[in-house]
Amino acid sequence: MKPSLPLLMLPVALGVGYFAGKHGQASPDEVAGSAGGSARETRVATRGQRPDPFGADMVSLSSLEDLRKVFKQQSYTVASARLTLAANELKADEIPALMEMAQEEARKNPNRYDMVNSALTVALFQRWALVDPEASVAFVMNCKSRSFRQFAAGSCFGALAKADPDRAMMAFEKLPKGEIREQASTAMLASLADSDPSAACDLLEKESSPGGIGDYYAAQLFGKWAETDPAAAAARMATLPPDRVDERAAGMLAASWAMKDPDAALAWAKTLSGDRKAASAMEIYKVMAREDPEKAWARLLTEPGYLRGRAVGGILEVVADEDPGKAMAMLMKMENKSDLRIATNSFLGNLNWNDTRLAFELIDQVKDPATRRENLSDQMYYAAWTAGDLLKEQIGKLSEREKIDTSGAVLRGLVSSDPSMAEKYFLDLPESQRNTAILSQMMAAYSNRDPDKALDFAVSLPNTQEQTAAVKGLFDNWSREDPEAAAEGWKKLPAGQGRLEALDNVAGSWSQSDPEAARAWADSLSGAEKARALAAVLPALARDHPASASAQLAGLIASPPDGMAQNLASSAGSLARQWASDDPASASAWAAGLPEGPARDAGLRAVAASWSQYDAVATSQWLGTLEAGSSRDAAIQPLVGHIRGSDPPRPFRGRPPSRIKTPVSMSCAKPSSRGAAPTCKRRV
Repeated sequence: MKPSLPLLMLPVALGVGYFAGKHGQASPDEVAGSAGGSARETRVATRGQRPDPFGADMVSLSSLEDLRKVFKQQSYTVASARLTLAANELKADEIPALMEMAQEEARKNPNRYDMVNSALTVALFQRWALVDPEASVAFVMNCKSRSFRQFAAGSCFGALAKADPDRAMMAFEKLPKGEIREQASTAMLASLADSDPSAACDLLEKESSPGGIGDYYAAQLFGKWAETDPAAAAARMATLPPDRVDERAAGMLAASWAMKDPDAALAWAKTLSGDRKAASAMEIYKVMAREDPEKAWARLLTEPGYLRGRAVGGILEVVADEDPGKAMAMLMKMENKSDLRIATNSFLGNLNWNDTRLAFELIDQVKDPATRRENLSDQMYYAAWTAGDLLKEQIGKLSEREKIDTSGAVLRGLVSSDPSMAEKYFLDLPESQRNTAILSQMMAAYSNRDPDKALDFAVSLPNTQEQTAAVKGLFDNWSREDPEAAAEGWKKLPAGQGRLEALDNVAGSWSQSDPEAARAWADSLSGAEKARALAAVLPALARDHPASASAQLAGLIASPPDGMAQNLASSAGSLARQWASDDPASASAWAAGLPEGPARDAGLRAVAASWSQYDAVATSQWLGTLEAGSSRDAAIQPLVGHIRGSDPPRPFRGRPPSRIKTPVSMSCAKPSSRGAAPTCKRRV
């Protein structure tokens, strides 16, 4: 998972602030007196404003609109520097009001990343960390907005770690476990990477990070450290738990080391294992190839096959950046077929987005049909998405089989860039070459772009099988994203299997997000469609309203429309299973009260399956009250299966340990006759 934009901006903003802050850095008296609030603030208050070195009036921080004008008129770097200079003139008692302004702006626009407001927040914390660090931490802890508190925590502790790492660590240790601590640790890791990489590693080892963000900053940390002391960086990496540093960190370290001593870097990389070893070797050979590609290539060919296969694409990518023809010539000189296939796949994998035309030129030279097929679909997808003219050119070169093999990739790419072209491409394919599964996937993607046009296209298809597949793909996705709009679109569908499957999708998805609205919609229908929609909706509604939902479903089961018996039986089972997990007595009474038939069988079976998971004894006793017949036979099977699966049988599996006062198992006698319930009793 990639780091979020606000967190990735922190080190950038802090770096801009650091250099700009040289103009407005707190005096030695201010830093020395940071623990004494009133004396320090008095000294800060006596400082006069310095003129803006960029030749303009000092930026006003009291208005976000004024700041936005500055950022529009100048580059981000210059505007951020001017903002930081203005912040460095602030007195300690002026900062809280400005920070409240920033928090209020974030509260009013919670779903929008505001670059200017974020830059202001970082600059204010940089200043606050110098003049009153305790107050800055207290502000973070008292933020009303959870989302702003997370960003503020990163800004605050990133600034503290730059200004005074020891004080930052002391404040950090007092933070409770949770989101604030996670955000603070990530920001501190980024700040400490330059000033104290050893301390940054200590923090990395001790604290986990959210969403893999620590992996990103760990890679930056070791890459930077290896620029000055690669051996020390490598030694420290070896002491860290495997879940704290991944192959990216190893690769960054190896690349920096190779800039100074590729032989030593490669020797170190070969002591690693798995992805770390492969990633490090690839980065080292890329560095070597920038200096002398022929020498790097010759040396790589002497490496073991698995290492050679991982690194060859990197070298070819470097060579191709300056001389694509040379890169392809180097590749085609490989004599070993396995090496050639692996190298081709690796090279093309690196080219994907960077140079699709070059990738096609390479594919044209590939002799092995399997290797060509493996890579052609990917490149056709990229061309369909990003380069329409190149796509047309390449389609003209494809064989009939290749057109079939790549049709799915082309359609996925086209529907993302130009859905109307995707429609035309599909219809231009010979009918024998059209794949309904690919069509369904295309329509799911089409629904994200323009569901109404997608619906028109699906309905227009004359082939019944294709229309059903198109409708399925469309409503699978549309009903999840916007069930109310999908319900309106469903009205336009002609009668048939596609209409029925779309009805199931709309009802099922809508019932998960708003079961009461879904029931109201289902009730507005008629006949078998109404029963089918309610069968999908009522089990979800029963989570909150089991009595009314079960009563309505029982009414449908008593008088089922033609062809709806199986749907209603499935619905009865779903409702009973869910209800029995919370109230088995009510669920069992409801299921037992249903008329004889598949719905009653399904309901009783579901009650027994759910109830027996946590009280097989009570389930057995309940089964003994049922009349002999198919329904009881169906309900007995889940209990028998549960007993056989328990070794020893445990009737209270799933109950909280505090509710079981003594160890309990169960003894079950063999049924006295076929169809009778097993007799179970507790055994202590």
